[in-house]
Amino acid sequence: MEKRLVIIVAASAMHLACEDRTTESVSTGAGDPADEDIVRISDVHALDLPLVELRLIHSTAALPDLHLDRVAGAVFLPDSALIIGDGGARELVFLDGDGSIRARSGRDGEGPGEYRWIERVGVGVDGMPFVFDRRLRRFTFLDADGDVTRIQRLDQGAGLGAAVPLSRLESGEVVAALETRPTLPPGLQRGPVFLVLSNDLGEIVDTVGEWAGKERYVTDEWLPVGFARTALFAGRGSHALAGTTDSLDLTLYHGVDPVARLRGGYSPRRVTVREKEEWTERFLEVFPEDFRAGWRRRLERSTIRDFYPTFGAIKVDADGRIWIGDYPKLADELRRWTIIEPDGTQVAAVNLPVLFPLGQLEATVAVTSQPVELLDVAHGRIAVLRRDEFDVEVVEVYEMGSNRPQ
Repeated sequence: MEKRLVIIVAASAMHLACEDRTTESVSTGAGDPADEDIVRISDVHALDLPLVELRLIHSTAALPDLHLDRVAGAVFLPDSALIIGDGGARELVFLDGDGSIRARSGRDGEGPGEYRWIERVGVGVDGMPFVFDRRLRRFTFLDADGDVTRIQRLDQGAGLGAAVPLSRLESGEVVAALETRPTLPPGLQRGPVFLVLSNDLGEIVDTVGEWAGKERYVTDEWLPVGFARTALFAGRGSHALAGTTDSLDLTLYHGVDPVARLRGGYSPRRVTVREKEEWTERFLEVFPEDFRAGWRRRLERSTIRDFYPTFGAIKVDADGRIWIGDYPKLADELRRWTIIEPDGTQVAAVNLPVLFPLGQLEATVAVTSQPVELLDVAHGRIAVLRRDEFDVEVVEVYEMGSNRPQ
């Protein structure tokens, strides 16, 4: 049965390049001086764009032998096949363009083609997929049928922390987000997160940029902060995207070169007393009942923000476009994604069923592996993660209509 989602699309790029957008040229601080556009958008939430529909092509719900458990990510290949990383099963599922299973590979372990913790599924500029295992700290490179072609480790840098690969370049170099865990003084604090470059041997050789990470309340331990500001990162192919949710503040990179910056304010949305109470209860629900009283006492030593972050998620599509996901209210069923060209043209906006993973509520990492509902966008298709009426994870693939962003 055909299913449709609503997506908002601009009738004309020229119409949208109006007074809400100004562009200026600046010299970057990374590498050699270069021209870089700063695009200013007054309020991304206020854009009013027309509507168009998406058509469902296939869904994992129609595959009786496939039961997904903790989807870690998914990415399209050049032939429109989709690779899904099943973190619970330590498995990769390769779906053909029509949704049938092409191949399955992977299992629990530490040998070639085995995984302990699938952190990210990506695709390089050569169109070939890779898997990054956080616990083994290594890449597994694959062909289009799931066979292992190469294994490479990724240096995590000095001290505690975790590196998450964002893009893999034609040279074999990798751009990654690296979170460190420095000792912080008591109070509301934010440790740094870095954008780093590793060489084709997996050694970190350069720092591209630095951002303030996720807010935590520091006592004798790091405690969660409700509606915390954070640094967010995304990447695909040769593009990486980084920024913070304090305001509209995003930088798009091609390799290690910044090619565009989005900057802007927003209309603050206040967090109500009821929403603060609901955030607390949702956070506690992820723990077994015996642990909830202890965690409630910890939360009482922390804080909850009075205003929502400016946005809640970001993505880069196969054409290097920037996708900005609103920070939804806890009661919202849909999240609005605004699509912006690197030159600042507001191309479209998509409303997708919002997924509230543990990663939105937990406090331990700034660069999370837990995906949002938008998994990947390429070749006029969108891969969406949702939970069905039985709370089972389902991946759906939709086709954008003829008036999709070109």
